[in-house]
Amino acid sequence: MSRPGFVLEVDDKTPPLLTMAGSDLRLERFGQGTRVVYPADAESSTAPVGLIDAALTAPTGSAPLAGRLAADTRLTIAVIDTDRPMPRAELEIRRTLVEQVLETAARAGVDDVEIVIATGLRQQWNAARVTEVLGDRVATSFLPDGLVTSHDVTAPDLVTIGEAGGLPIKLNRRVATSDLVVVVSNRADAGTRCPLSWGLTDVETVRRLGGPDASAAVEDEIEAVVRDAVDTYALVAVLGQPLLGRSLRFASKREWEWTLGDRLAFAGARQIVAAMPRQGAQYLHGSLRADYAVVDVLGGDFTQIHADSLAVWLAANAVEISGQSDVLVTPVWGAAIDEGDPVGSPLSAAHHALVTSAGAHVGKPVVRDGGVLIAFHPLRRRFSNRRQSAAADFFATVLPSTTDPAEIAATYEARAIDDEWYLDLYRKQFAEHPLRVFHEWYATARAAERFSDVIWVGGDRRSAALLGHRAATTYADALEIASNTVGQHPGITVLHGPGQAVGDVR
Repeated sequence: MSRPGFVLEVDDKTPPLLTMAGSDLRLERFGQGTRVVYPADAESSTAPVGLIDAALTAPTGSAPLAGRLAADTRLTIAVIDTDRPMPRAELEIRRTLVEQVLETAARAGVDDVEIVIATGLRQQWNAARVTEVLGDRVATSFLPDGLVTSHDVTAPDLVTIGEAGGLPIKLNRRVATSDLVVVVSNRADAGTRCPLSWGLTDVETVRRLGGPDASAAVEDEIEAVVRDAVDTYALVAVLGQPLLGRSLRFASKREWEWTLGDRLAFAGARQIVAAMPRQGAQYLHGSLRADYAVVDVLGGDFTQIHADSLAVWLAANAVEISGQSDVLVTPVWGAAIDEGDPVGSPLSAAHHALVTSAGAHVGKPVVRDGGVLIAFHPLRRRFSNRRQSAAADFFATVLPSTTDPAEIAATYEARAIDDEWYLDLYRKQFAEHPLRVFHEWYATARAAERFSDVIWVGGDRRSAALLGHRAATTYADALEIASNTVGQHPGITVLHGPGQAVGDVR
């Protein structure tokens, strides 16, 4: 077991602490009394063979997988990709899980096997991505015959499986017509949404799940219809915190435990980015991979395993905090928000700060209602020309007009999701579906309603203004701005990266 996370209370002996802002790594001094929440220690991965065998042979709420397979079974393996650990995993546990399922199916004599990637609104997988995640053996056996496909939320052959609120729900045809669907995923966060509903249904259903008028009742109704329509067996790997590669290993350590080598590595990383802002940042962060320890592998009934995996992840990663704070401070690291981009877009940065970081808690939020969020990120207007073209247009044309989710949905959403250019990029060029940026903004705007101010340290002022937020040059300036709301002596909690620090507020 790794060392659990803990809360450090800053005193006069506390050294400057690492913060991350886009591609920039810096040491920041925090005032005495500030609480800094450190996640559990990151550890290197070990072979999870025993855990996988137990998940397959002694599952929860289900017969063993081998007992549910027969020679004439129409089997589909649904690989969940709606949520993924960031930075990307160096060793993909989903590959091992899929291989073990295929070996179990082969021993049962199953011939009709296909793999469906549950991408939802994310990019569909090309052959290189299939090979990277699932390995050469699976790719060479399944790709030539078209037996690995990515779900398309706009596909014309989706199957209607029922209704929710009087509206039809459509599901991936292969999944809907299978005798058994083995759902393979990993859990690296505290998310609660159903990966089948978000990853394998039609665009109208996903639109209802994530729209500005989305409700827990509608989501529960849709999830119930999907789960009743599909006979499933879940196989979930619960992951630990990211252990970064050698050049950035210091970021996975506590500052007072840095060795001389760690200090030299930090200084070198700073100098590389300062000397070559674009090239250096891309070299250090652009194609970064991290190692994730496998905390546990759970198998069995989908509903039970979805809940159990969350409980296991929280048990390994939640940190007990005494009482709420007035100010929450969070780093926003590019390598943790946008794949291949060392800085990250302002929309992704806002979503990460408000939804992923501030929204990660057990029970009560870490910061009180009406408190202030301070985030570190430059908010430069950077978007991938192909993958995030809809996001770039959203930032440039929609937000200058309005930030209100209901008005955006009524005025701009339908036009964007019917745009043939965006849809062509989604279907043929492996871009995100245009609806994804709308859903991320709705979630970001909802999360921001709890705060009296959102302040970006080092952020571009025009970008911050478009988001409806404020910018400050330094952390001290941000506290001065916040003092108008929370006073001169607020209670401050800092979330320490690069992993996800989840507060269990008591």
